[in-house]
Amino acid sequence: MVGLKHPRWAYLLFTVGIFSFLIRLILDSNFANSAVLYVAIPFLVSFAIFQFTPKPKRQGLWKRYLAHMRDANIIMLATSVILFEGFICVLMFMPIYYLIVSVGFGAEALMKRGDDGQRSKLKASILPLVIAIFAVEGLTPSTSFERQNQVTRTVIVNASIDDLKANMAADIEFSDRRHWFLSIFPLPVDVAAGTLKAGDVHRLDFIYKRWFFTNIDRGEFHLRIDEVSENQIRTSVTRNTSYLAKYLSIQGTEVQFTPISDERTEVALTIHYQRLLDPAWYFGPMQKFAVSRSADYLLDQVIIREVSHD
Repeated sequence: MVGLKHPRWAYLLFTVGIFSFLIRLILDSNFANSAVLYVAIPFLVSFAIFQFTPKPKRQGLWKRYLAHMRDANIIMLATSVILFEGFICVLMFMPIYYLIVSVGFGAEALMKRGDDGQRSKLKASILPLVIAIFAVEGLTPSTSFERQNQVTRTVIVNASIDDLKANMAADIEFSDRRHWFLSIFPLPVDVAAGTLKAGDVHRLDFIYKRWFFTNIDRGEFHLRIDEVSENQIRTSVTRNTSYLAKYLSIQGTEVQFTPISDERTEVALTIHYQRLLDPAWYFGPMQKFAVSRSADYLLDQVIIREVSHD
């Protein structure tokens, strides 16, 4: 098929169609969050590019790699448009996509280069088996890693517990001043809060424009206040239809106040969440980082506000 004289775009269009169909099948199955989607599919895309796209003659390894990555980008972006996926999904997917595609390219280069052709081919033939092992993560409970997680952020502030509780009971207006990673994710467009009584439910409305200006996704995030005691406030999530629910499940929070003096308090915010996406070696650290930065943001915007802290 490689020898057929067709324009390059025809091969890319064919690849986009095939993988759009495969990804749609996975997304509609019970394996939508498994490593099959995030490990196996990128490797197969890489393999398809090697097999089905024309390779210019007399082109160096580096130029071939750049051309390969260009084709991979075209396939990835075109497939995301066809499947109506948003820019957040693409940004989260890109690093692991590049890694797996680069591994695939390295396998092809390994087959073509080296002093011992038989040994190079043997090494390259092992790669699909390695990819298959990594791709089974999340298919069954026995091939999954721990999903329950929590992050705790602690800060000492120059304020009393009563002052901090008053901050939490006030109306909330989120600032755009956030960590660069958090700035990727849209802020809520409306917040119904301003209370601090057990049983109250705070509601956040989200609008996510998947294609920056259009393809709008609307959702809600409901946070119920379960417990308000002298030194602790505990909440749980009762509803989450926002875009965040596709990536991880926020289960609730705990705010622990430890008085140091009359006007000095240690505040510890814990966020409980469940990782939904595999593989764990990639999404685990990414989501822990995002939740940690989110905890810092909530401490600053909801609990501490204008109070000075260490």
